[in-house]
Amino acid sequence: MEHQKKLILFVINPSSGQRKKTAPQEVIQLFFRDKPAFEPVLMELGNRQTDEKKLRTYIREGKLYGMVAVGGDGTVKMLAEHLMGSDIPLGILPAGSANGMAKDLGLPEDWNAALEVITSGNTRRIDAISINGRELSIHLSDIGLNALLVKHFELSGMRGKLGYARVVMKTLYSRQLIRVEIDNGAEVVNREAFMIVLANARMYGTGACINPDGDLSDGVFEVVLVKRLSVTELLKMMFRHRPFNPEKTEIIRARKVKIETARKMEFQIDGEYMGRVTSVQAEMLPGVLTLFT
Repeated sequence: MEHQKKLILFVINPSSGQRKKTAPQEVIQLFFRDKPAFEPVLMELGNRQTDEKKLRTYIREGKLYGMVAVGGDGTVKMLAEHLMGSDIPLGILPAGSANGMAKDLGLPEDWNAALEVITSGNTRRIDAISINGRELSIHLSDIGLNALLVKHFELSGMRGKLGYARVVMKTLYSRQLIRVEIDNGAEVVNREAFMIVLANARMYGTGACINPDGDLSDGVFEVVLVKRLSVTELLKMMFRHRPFNPEKTEIIRARKVKIETARKMEFQIDGEYMGRVTSVQAEMLPGVLTLFT
């Protein structure tokens, strides 16, 4: 009797920032050539409405062994929103400019090694953060300086580390202090900060550790206030993988929080620029997503 093959859907973002000599499609097909137990299916993203309809159909049919994001954090976020609450594990083949979630999970950058992780079948359940009841964050979202950087990066059309470095230099001198009120249900605090981070994870894709005590499965998230930030320190943090200076940050743990700023500020979720806001509400969703690890 022939056993049913394990169907893995690879969702490929062709506009992701990483450029390699070999296309991911070739690596995937070659990797599975001698793995008859698996059946890889390749889907390249194009029209968002059509793509989401296809993803919903695959999930509804219930035949998937796993779904894999071949792209950056934006692609991971998109698939996570579809898989939330299901038992289908999400895998990551890092192909973005930063790949923050993959780095935080300690997943290999090498594609063949990442595919080995997926086919090994080891999984873990992680938390996510609901943002304003509409969006999902599984990594890091923030208001202020880094969100402005994400905005400039998207508008620049540049990709890769060199493009990122150029945008960083443009953004650094635009930093502004933000007056902010934070209500986590237990207390209301008023502060001034350059960045307010909603952290489910620990580090940005640059390797900079913003939330050293972060745990993707602990049922809480952290609100990290970056209150003092020099240009020199920021450059070291972004390009030498230095942690944020804990003396210049404040961390508030929460399961639910409302953040209000005195004026409209840039906001990003998992590397995707969301526009300018004066209010953000966030709520913890414990254990809603399964990942290949």
